[in-house]
Amino acid sequence: MKKLAYITGSRAEYGIMKRLLKKIDGSDEIELTLVATGMQVDSKYGNTYKVIEEDGFKIDKLIDIKIDNSNNSKVLDSMSICQSEFGKYFEENKFDAVMILGDRYEILSVAIAAAIHNIPLIHLHGGEKTLGNYDEFIRHAITKMSKLHLVSTEEYRRRVIQMGEYPTSVFDIGALGAENTLMLNLLQLEELEKRFGKINERYYVVLFHPETITGVSVEAQINALTDAVDTFKNEYEFIFIGSNSDTSADIISNMLKSYTEKNNFKFLTSARPEEYLSLIKHSSGLIGNSSSGLIEVPSLKIPTINIGDRQKGRVRGENVIDVAASSEEIIEAIKKSKNTEFLEMLKNSINPYYQKNVMEEGYRIILEFLNSNSINEIKDFYDFKMEEN
Repeated sequence: MKKLAYITGSRAEYGIMKRLLKKIDGSDEIELTLVATGMQVDSKYGNTYKVIEEDGFKIDKLIDIKIDNSNNSKVLDSMSICQSEFGKYFEENKFDAVMILGDRYEILSVAIAAAIHNIPLIHLHGGEKTLGNYDEFIRHAITKMSKLHLVSTEEYRRRVIQMGEYPTSVFDIGALGAENTLMLNLLQLEELEKRFGKINERYYVVLFHPETITGVSVEAQINALTDAVDTFKNEYEFIFIGSNSDTSADIISNMLKSYTEKNNFKFLTSARPEEYLSLIKHSSGLIGNSSSGLIEVPSLKIPTINIGDRQKGRVRGENVIDVAASSEEIIEAIKKSKNTEFLEMLKNSINPYYQKNVMEEGYRIILEFLNSNSINEIKDFYDFKMEEN
């Protein structure tokens, strides 16, 4: 039986992977080990590792990296702890491969630790662009350490190959999140109200993360967002969800907690994957800059108002309304999201990240990789001919 470790650092990434992890965990051919770190084991973010345990998984180890996102130096301190702790963990525990998703800073530290221990890396969601955040270069760095790449669109597959990865190691399977949105048993509004209290039938979900490399003021962005919300607060309810643990995330959380308290709006530190998608399903739209607005939400035919440059460069569907972080543009976007013609168009829109049987195809490719001779071969750089001018 092959031994595969999956490292989870955030609620969002675990939500994407949950169905695939269940499939692997029930396999007779793969022994799955789960390790939780980052936001998952931080009380400030809700100790969300408990959700993983409640889902029936056994977590082998909790690795606290002392998250402090007050500045970039503190984030680097957390990364250093993470790399050191996983260096020890991989020294003491042997695996045929380590699987990771995405582009968060703690996952980069995990990838470095695994690569130095010569453990093959399986990477999901490589090749994507997010030009407003340090996730952009973290993601590409992880790609260069990985041996198997499961990407979410053909454009991303070409980009990973362009980075020198062999085409035979790069598979466009679509996005697990886009499929999950249609496969999970989402909650009715009545059940959501039992968990979160009374919810107005007309509401928006708001989820905003920091832009970490654009130099744009977080305070200015949040002020623009709340000024726009003020315009509609007598007409709609707004349900706010806490930010990721990126640099300056605490500023966002503090500002939004203060705002929601003054206006009697809900602020949820975290939400389970099913809760989050269910809240969006019954809403008038998602406002903010979360990748879920581009990848998962299109499957629900719900508008996404995408603010600023955090997701700049990512493939997007027709549900996405891109705006700058200005109150005027956000107000106009909210008006557009209510437009009858726009909503009718969404009914026939296509999610560019959706492919059938993503989970089954991902599992098949992972199992094939674990049993292949190439898994332990020295990784080479794939060169291709540049087009001449």
